Formats: sequence, C-alpha cells, structure tokens
Amino acid sequence: MKTSTEENYRRRIARVIEAIMVDPSAPHSIESLAAVAHFSPFHFHRLYRALTGESIVATTRRVRLAQAAHRLAGRTVSVTETALDAGYDSSQSFARAFRNLTGLSPTDFQMQQQSITMSLPPVTIVDRQPVTVFGVRHDGPFTTIPHSYRRLRQWSSERGIAWNDVARIGVCHGDPDQGDGFRYFAGLILSNDELATDGLERCDVPGGRYARHRLIGPYALISPTFQTLFGGWLPQSGLEPDDRPALEIYLNHPRHIADSELATDLLIPLRDAAE
Repeated sequence: MKTSTEENYRRRIARVIEAIMVDPSAPHSIESLAAVAHFSPFHFHRLYRALTGESIVATTRRVRLAQAAHRLAGRTVSVTETALDAGYDSSQSFARAFRNLTGLSPTDFQMQQQSITMSLPPVTIVDRQPVTVFGVRHDGPFTTIPHSYRRLRQWSSERGIAWNDVARIGVCHGDPDQGDGFRYFAGLILSNDELATDGLERCDVPGGRYARHRLIGPYALISPTFQTLFGGWLPQSGLEPDDRPALEIYLNHPRHIADSELATDLLIPLRDAAE
C-alpha cells in the first residue's frame, strides 16, 4: 500500500474510533461505522482489524473501560455508577471486564490512584539527559496510540531490527482530553548501527528534571494515572510542570508478558513552583 493511501486509510479509521469514543455505549453497527469512514461495509471489518490489530468489539470494550478508569481516577464515584455509565448491566460484569483489562478490581484501582495522590514514595525526582528519537507523529485519538507503535514494529521488521531490543518512548504534548490540542510522537531510541531512518521523523527530547512514576499495568491506565499525578501529586509537591513534553518510557513488551505486568515510566517535566 502506498504511504499516502495508507495515511488516508488510517485517518478514516481514526474517525471511526472517535465516533466510538463519543458514545461507546451506543449500538454501533458495521454499516454505521463503515459510513463514518466512507468505506464499503462489505469488507470494512476486515480492513479495520488489519489496520488496528483488533476487532470493533474489542475497541469498544477497551474505550468503555478506559473511560471508566478516568472516572474512577478523577473523583470519588461508586463502582456501580461507573459500571452503568460504561454500558454494563451490573457492577459484577463490569468488575470482571475491568480486572481482565487492568489486572485490578475497580476498587483496588481507586485505592492505587489514591495512594499516588496521598503519598510521595511512588514518585521519584530524576535528571535525564537529552535524547534523539525517531518515529511517527500519532494521528487520531489517544486510545489509538498502540496503532502507531504497530507501524513502528512493522518498520523495524522490514529492516531486520529486533523489535524486542528496541527502546520505545512516547513524547506527549498537551492533554488527551484537549482533542486537537493533544500531540503525541511514538518514538524509538536506535543504536548507532540502526540509523538508516528512512520513513521516520526525528524528535529531539530535552533533558532535565522530571517526576517519575513507574506504572505496573496495561497501557489503558497510562492516561488516568497521568491525570492522578497532575491533579493529586503535583499540587502538593512544591513543584510545577514546565514547557517540555511529558514522556512515556516503555520498559517491556506486551507480547511476552501479561498486560497486568507491563512496566511504563511516566515522566512529568518539572521546575520550581512560582511564588
């Protein structure tokens, strides 16, 4: 597939995912979602699965649970209320689905987020050196970020670069809830003998002081955990964020371990708080 055609396809698929995100509890059909992307419904689902790596049902379930995690992290809300808002008939079925995604029950997840808010030990202050990464600018809602990494994995495979040996980093500008104000760069840190970077963009990541929290769990928890760090930990830290991007450092690979064991360092750029 030509690059321009592939980008066009991905933009159209991104519109489908945005439609699901607007109302994940709606009775979306193959026909209605194919119309959003201006594809024929006959082969739409096969095309969707090929470009995203998952079915529409899986996307809808993941979006519902990601939004539920945001609700549970952001304020005191009952599990039953969250389950109903997410389109589940009971708190029990919601809890099973939430645990399958995150490795935690909804209640345990709320307690985990509260521990980040109320105590400093989960966050450490680190100094990082600047680094140059190569990758792609993510196009689409934040829940489709894994699709950009699938593109990088394909790029690596085509060049004989072992994906398991490649360090991955996400460079985040803005808040995912901003919509068009959010920008994300999916990057690779390549060794000197892998610098034939045709097809990738360069991104220079500044060094400096960062707050680092190590998240253990699926990538769906990255956004709500950032939300907790910014809204809970940061205001009591005596520090404030500066204009550098936030970072996601991926420490292992989902193909080798359970999602509940994924490790991701979340980094917020810091400066001293203004008086």
